[in-house]
Amino acid sequence: MPISRRIGAFVALAATLALVTGCASDAGSPAANTDSNTDSSETFTMTTVYGDVEVPASADRIAAVSYDTPWQLMSLDVQPIATIDYSRWLDSYTPEQQAFIADAANIGTFGEVNFEALASATPDLIIGDAYEVDEATFERLSDIAPTVILGGGARGDWQSLTKQAAEATGTTAVWEASKTAYEELRDSTREKYADVIEKNVWINFSFGDEAGQFSVQLPTGSTGNLVVNEMGLAYGPGAQIEDAERRGYVALPLEQLPTVFDGVTQALTFAATDGVIPTGIQEIIDSNIFQTLDVAKSGNIYALTSSVTDYETAQDWIDELTEKVLEPLSE
Repeated sequence: MPISRRIGAFVALAATLALVTGCASDAGSPAANTDSNTDSSETFTMTTVYGDVEVPASADRIAAVSYDTPWQLMSLDVQPIATIDYSRWLDSYTPEQQAFIADAANIGTFGEVNFEALASATPDLIIGDAYEVDEATFERLSDIAPTVILGGGARGDWQSLTKQAAEATGTTAVWEASKTAYEELRDSTREKYADVIEKNVWINFSFGDEAGQFSVQLPTGSTGNLVVNEMGLAYGPGAQIEDAERRGYVALPLEQLPTVFDGVTQALTFAATDGVIPTGIQEIIDSNIFQTLDVAKSGNIYALTSSVTDYETAQDWIDELTEKVLEPLSE
């Protein structure tokens, strides 16, 4: 989290706590997990995807079992003691994010929790999301520690997921401050660059599920939601695709590039934190069929390094979009 935003979050948190001193907390919301007066045996009832769960009000050994959960906790200043193994994807994360999970116990990999390793980590709270944790897995996790499974309107609904994570960890004030800062940045950016945003046709693309495919990041996905719904970067008619499988993206054969990219004037894609475009994406860009597209001929292809999982990384993404795309296009 950038230092200026972190300071802002703590200032807002302190102000909020000052206002509520001596007042009862909202029903169903835990006290902040840094409250030294909280009895370690106290719990509160939280409604989750798989029913009501009794959550410890002062949990300090939190395990994150889903892919995005550690970064959502990071945005709330909550340090997990256990996460899945990210070694395959470390180049997708900043040095700060890598350091954040460096000391966490390894409890499996994406979609495959090592229950024995998780139990050995002795968590007092487990957090994950319903897009990776089914009810049978939830039951097994609950045998180890109280388990909160987050859910939203779609996999990319990081607004809802982080709100629930904040409730579970007693950090709602931090979440609210982060949300407010994000909304202010979003709105001011949309207003300042309204002409650039509205006069262009956009797309956010990546590699597909297999060779010979590309993908479109749909508004139901984390980045697609930010692009289309939050920032108003409208897709063209060829990219108005229904997310029937609720995956947040759709993979299509390269032969459909001309249809999907019809009218696109600005294309967004992804890069590793060092700025290098992944091989799979670069192969799409270099393909003969992609090179026939108007956006390829214009060179208006931008690879952004920020991954969106919460209000803090969403601010990073907007800052990067502004620096690399919106500001140059406005000149």
